[in-house]
Amino acid sequence: MSDGEWAEDQSGDHLSPAEAFAEWAATEPVPLDRAALAIAAHCRTDPVDEAAALAELDRLGAAVREPIPEVVVDLLFGAEGFGPNRGRFADPANSYLDLVVSRRLGIPITLAVVTIEVARRAGLELHGVGMPGHFLVGTPDAGMFIDAFEGRLIDRAGAAAIFARFESRQAFDDSFLQPTPPEAILLRMLNNLRTLHLRQPDAPSLLAVLELLTKLPGCPPDEFLRLSQALATLGRPDEGARALEDAADRFGGRDGEHLRHAATRLWAQLN
Repeated sequence: MSDGEWAEDQSGDHLSPAEAFAEWAATEPVPLDRAALAIAAHCRTDPVDEAAALAELDRLGAAVREPIPEVVVDLLFGAEGFGPNRGRFADPANSYLDLVVSRRLGIPITLAVVTIEVARRAGLELHGVGMPGHFLVGTPDAGMFIDAFEGRLIDRAGAAAIFARFESRQAFDDSFLQPTPPEAILLRMLNNLRTLHLRQPDAPSLLAVLELLTKLPGCPPDEFLRLSQALATLGRPDEGARALEDAADRFGGRDGEHLRHAATRLWAQLN
């Protein structure tokens, strides 16, 4: 996908979107807005205006009259018109932060990212809550949450009711309402895109997602195997083999040995 210049590192060198994503994902704290925009830039072929998206988030943050959850919710989901894209829930555009900001449409997790980032700019620290089936936003009040998809504040009982609609075979547990760190939010965003591109097969788009997944800190070896398979599917087994060899050096041990064997099998396809 996109491989043009996207950002600069600390030395002033230009970075591609994938390189920028890797840098943001390894930063502490993770700049969720910048990393999410790098996802959009890497996974799309059309240009992403990072500066415009960040400027709009800045404008929205400045428009928050008082740094409390109720005011943020009223601004975003009332005056500014953010809301769910019910008609096209499976549209990949719902996972691209710049388009969510410009179109005012998204899915729970990207609307949550908008909420978190606007609140942060207004001086209010919110956090993601990766409840299975439906992403929420946590507030300083441990018993109060924001359902960004519906644009409303809810309590624990409200969260449990939402969970029951999506996960009827599993009992609700309060652990589902624990804060989700930014790197896990990025992982969930990428997994959403992965699922879309598997359901409606799109090998180049799936490859772009896998390229970013393998740049997340703590990425498991299996993701590198999937990346190599995607490259081989696109007629690039040599690149897949090299990716596996690099990963083998990174992991070492049994995982590294397994990855190196997989690389050998790919190289054999070229002989």
